[in-house]
Amino acid sequence: MKFDLEWLREYLETDADADTLAERLTHCGLLVETRDEVDSTEVWDIEVTTNRPDAMNHRGLAREAAVAVKGRLKTLQHELEETTESAQELAAVEIRDPDLCSRYVARVIRGVRLIPSPQWLQDRLERCGVRPINAIVDATNYVLLETGQPLHAFDLDRLAGRRIVVRRANAGEILETLDGLERKLETDDLVIADAERAVALAGVMGGADSEIGDTTIDVLLESAHFDALSVRRSARRFAIHTEASHRFERGADPEMAPVAADLAARLIAELTGAKVCRGQIDVCPKPWKPTDHEFGISALGRFAGLEISASEVERILAGLEFAPRLDGDRVICTPPSFRGDIERTADLYEEIIRHVGYEAIPAELPILGTPPGRRHPNWQLIDRGRDAAVRAGLAEVVTWAFIEPQVDRRLEDWPLCPGKSVSLVNPLASTQAVMRRSLVPSLLGAARETLNQGERSLALFEQGRVFSVDHEGEMHERERLALVLSGGGAGWPGVDRVGFSELKGVVENILRDTAFPDIGWRRGGAPWLEQSEGAELVDAAGRVIGVCGRLGSEEAARWGLKQDLLVAELDLDAAAAEPVLPKFRPLPRFPAITADMTIEHQLDLPYSEIEAAVWDLAGERIEKVSMEARYSGKGLPAGHVRSTLRLVYRHPDRSLTQEEVNEAQEGLRSALSGRFDVQFT
Repeated sequence: MKFDLEWLREYLETDADADTLAERLTHCGLLVETRDEVDSTEVWDIEVTTNRPDAMNHRGLAREAAVAVKGRLKTLQHELEETTESAQELAAVEIRDPDLCSRYVARVIRGVRLIPSPQWLQDRLERCGVRPINAIVDATNYVLLETGQPLHAFDLDRLAGRRIVVRRANAGEILETLDGLERKLETDDLVIADAERAVALAGVMGGADSEIGDTTIDVLLESAHFDALSVRRSARRFAIHTEASHRFERGADPEMAPVAADLAARLIAELTGAKVCRGQIDVCPKPWKPTDHEFGISALGRFAGLEISASEVERILAGLEFAPRLDGDRVICTPPSFRGDIERTADLYEEIIRHVGYEAIPAELPILGTPPGRRHPNWQLIDRGRDAAVRAGLAEVVTWAFIEPQVDRRLEDWPLCPGKSVSLVNPLASTQAVMRRSLVPSLLGAARETLNQGERSLALFEQGRVFSVDHEGEMHERERLALVLSGGGAGWPGVDRVGFSELKGVVENILRDTAFPDIGWRRGGAPWLEQSEGAELVDAAGRVIGVCGRLGSEEAARWGLKQDLLVAELDLDAAAAEPVLPKFRPLPRFPAITADMTIEHQLDLPYSEIEAAVWDLAGERIEKVSMEARYSGKGLPAGHVRSTLRLVYRHPDRSLTQEEVNEAQEGLRSALSGRFDVQFT
């Protein structure tokens, strides 16, 4: 935010030079980022945090500077000369929604002329990044930059009934704003209306129907206080950012409205030769109420680790206009109306300490009154899942926790999405209106963006929470881990193109490293997954704790994906709270013999059943069973596949012979033929 040093000094009595001012302001939390020489002064670009709207104007910054350099803030003079004609006889103001507009002050100025502002005023506005327009509008902008109070000037003759009505907009009501665009209003929007129609979007932008023009003679000057949330909601909906909305969104000073009205009215009269009518029209249905705060100076010292004198505390609080009253160690003060950010004792401590100087606080660690806490058990589980995914060669991504409602509705068939979705009352965008029930949609979006950038191999994962509401209306949050693979081997040796087998291997490694209980595999996951390459992971109780497979062609088309993707999602909450420590087993003394077996079977026969049968029929000599290859296509009947199993034989007390292994293989083939409708090749 830009400030004119020459203008700033008009409110400040101090001998401090520009360097000292900039240094002390920076030390007390108002960072002077740049200093540019312009004409005979300097223009400072200062970072003012969003909780300090009181410092987003020259007088507010001068107040901070006066305390920082031990100077004095000059009194603000706002008296003006008035005519005998009463403003209340020429216009009227009505507030219909006091929750959104607590105060509305209006001044009537007659006989204005639409002329350019004098050069000194134009120069000051331009130094602060505001474009001069005409003397009337420039006067309102000048007072805004001076005091932080937004103002707006209406052409009084263009207000129907010469009346101001502050109300909520009617559904579908149309307002053409000063930028020439027609805005379709909603009932959440607060508008300034006349007796017939809306003439301004409250706190954001005026309307074209009542703007100051060449024919303007009489002006109604608005100086009001609007609800910050209401202004923020309307400004964001219409993508409008103005100097006024910037202040109102952060909280303007309700007590500055009548003062700023007088300052602007006096300036308009001086610049245009107009006359200010007697009195203000001041409607205030919800007056500001001051609140006292109390603390001890000794408690402040213990908090800061630094002894601060009572006189220094009084000087700082008085300079910030907190009206301190000291009674021994006790301090009672009343934060002013422009400091709505002061809510608790710690806020008062901060005000004092930042002006004393953070550099004065000794660099010592505080003595902890309580023992250090322990990590939440979920964090250990999350760490195990994330580490397992990284060890599997996957790169982590982080996506939004919100998804599009249309995508969420398609998740009704996803096995890991029980319950109802959680809709947001005030979403950031229409595409982020629902809390996610699954990590897969947002991960698919990340994969699509990566592929669109020209990448052809993906190995990504995300660990995060999903949200749902059960049938009793109770909210649930669960930890999940999802992954997506596509294209080449993503750095895995010997893998030219990932398929279901590679995905299954990655998932099994994660299950093992994350300490999941014994998991069974069964066909499932449709319609999101291809029927022939989709699986559900179930625990001993038959509950689905994971889904894994190739993304279905129909779903891939919805996401605009032009190459195959393999996806998986695991419910981390189903893992053991603590991993089981591995038990040492002596290394085998005798060599193993490996033998392959290729089985031709129907596609409907799951591999898990074949593997279970092998363990059941092969006896104790089998040490390991794994799938080496799976083939379907040319040379096989429709609906048939060939699965190649690799079996490891070993005897604990002696070396096996090849004849014994061949005999065991033959017996196993015979037993499998009797149990299933299979053939061997």
